[in-house]
Amino acid sequence: MRVGPIIRDVVIVWVLTAMGGFVAGLATGGPPRDAQRFMLAVMVSNFLLGTVAFTIAGCLAPPGRWRHLSFVALGAWVTSLINVVFFGVSIPQWIGGAIFMAIIMSIGGAISYVFKRDTKPSA
Repeated sequence: MRVGPIIRDVVIVWVLTAMGGFVAGLATGGPPRDAQRFMLAVMVSNFLLGTVAFTIAGCLAPPGRWRHLSFVALGAWVTSLINVVFFGVSIPQWIGGAIFMAIIMSIGGAISYVFKRDTKPSA
C-alpha cells in the first residue's frame, strides 16, 4: 500500500469539505446570525461534498479500492482532530465523526463503481 495516493485523497476530502463549509458560512451568514441554520448547512455540505470526494478517491484508487478508501477515511478522520483543537468540536463529536466518515466513504465508494469498475478485483 502506497502512502502517496492516500495522502492525495485525504487532501481531496479536506479541500472539498472545507470549500463546502466556506460556502455554507457565506450562504447562511455564519454562526453568529443563525447557529442552527449554519450547522445544518455545514452538515449537508459535508455530506454531499464528502461523498463526492470519496467518489473521486474511489475512481483514482489503486487496486484494492475499499482498503484504500478505508485508509483515506481513517486519515481524514484522524486529521480532523484539528477541529477539536482549533474550532471547538468536542471529543464525543469527533468520535461520532468516525461514523459519519464511514457513511460518506461507503456511499462515495459505491458511487465510484458507476464511473470506474475494477478491472482486476483483489482477492
